Amino acid sequence: MNETNPLNYGILYVDDEVTSLKYFREIFEETAPVFTAASAEEGFAVLQEHGDEIGIVLSDQRMPGQNGIDFLSCVAEEYPRPMRILVTAHADLSVAVGALNDGLLYAYLTKPWDPEELGMRLSCALEHFNVATERERLLEEKSIAFNHLLMADRAASIGILAAGLNHHLRNSLTVIRTFHELLPYQLDEEFGRKPQDADYFEDSYSEAKDQMGKLTNMLTNLWDSANGSSLLSEEDLDVGKIFRDAAEVVFARDTEVSFSLDMDDNVPTVTGDLRKLSQMARLLIQEGKSNITGAGSVDVSISSFQDQSTGQEMIQVSCVDDGKSIGEGEELERLFDPFYVRPHQPEEYGTNLMACYLTVFHHGGRINAERLHDSGKNAITFVIPSSPAPSIDQSGSKKIIGDAVRKQITTKVALSS
Repeated sequence: MNETNPLNYGILYVDDEVTSLKYFREIFEETAPVFTAASAEEGFAVLQEHGDEIGIVLSDQRMPGQNGIDFLSCVAEEYPRPMRILVTAHADLSVAVGALNDGLLYAYLTKPWDPEELGMRLSCALEHFNVATERERLLEEKSIAFNHLLMADRAASIGILAAGLNHHLRNSLTVIRTFHELLPYQLDEEFGRKPQDADYFEDSYSEAKDQMGKLTNMLTNLWDSANGSSLLSEEDLDVGKIFRDAAEVVFARDTEVSFSLDMDDNVPTVTGDLRKLSQMARLLIQEGKSNITGAGSVDVSISSFQDQSTGQEMIQVSCVDDGKSIGEGEELERLFDPFYVRPHQPEEYGTNLMACYLTVFHHGGRINAERLHDSGKNAITFVIPSSPAPSIDQSGSKKIIGDAVRKQITTKVALSS
């Protein structure tokens, strides 16, 4: 059995007969890690503590309290991955066959069990579990790679868009801003007096200034985020401090919306661009705050885990708010598009979340938004490696963006000359 259990997953055997548990452990403890429990309740306690280490759950049918079928049904709901095997008496064979046909069981065997037969069943079940686990891992790797390609394609497209918009709109904004700044002096020079309705003029003049500022900020975010070649690499950055500092800025004058940060003790420091990570932290917290009308909360949680496919230490950050729904389905997918207009927040620019999207991409990570159905809250979660190692896809996409930008600039210069 060792040869068919290369990942060394364990077996949980639940039986109220202590002797059976003892013999089982003595016979099979050298072939796989063995966990035993004398009741369904104890079995769940073992699963709660060692669920990720267990590949097979073996249960006797006749036990005090919850019987084997009911226990395995609950296991299937809460821990669906392990193979489930029922040990039953001849009188309960019809129950076992029915559960097998319904897909609840991987197999069943009669009691008293034969060690050789049970060994073969366990060997096949572990092999089946290992194959399924490896398949899930490969599918997850392919899914992550595919999503990264989509991110690279979007980043390249936004780079081209940013180059074009910066050339056209910044030139136009320069003319408009110059006219705006000279307007009061020109009115005074032409008419020799202040406007009759000074308050209206001041309000309109101030609104025009604010709108130009918004356009300038939008273009700056768009260009700065798309330009991955400008990414600076600094070591030993504290993600918790970055988000705490960002919260102080966002909530400096707000008393209705509360903020909390929950960070695991073992989260490592990261290597990345401090300015862009700080900007992303502010934008994500501001996004959560903007969803809230009146009182509410924005909660950030930070944890770490090891990516099984790459071996990299990954940092995961979730920004959760209890404000208005950020959407479902297609709307969630479009949330990171630069000019997507949300129905309940038409004044919010999509370039803010787009900037977060590109910052995560250029740091070798991934980001997604979701509606948490159990709590009804909004969540934006991103994952980045603690020490990014640019992949071929990232390097290629950055080259695409750089080439596109240079081509745009060369074309504009040629046309203007």
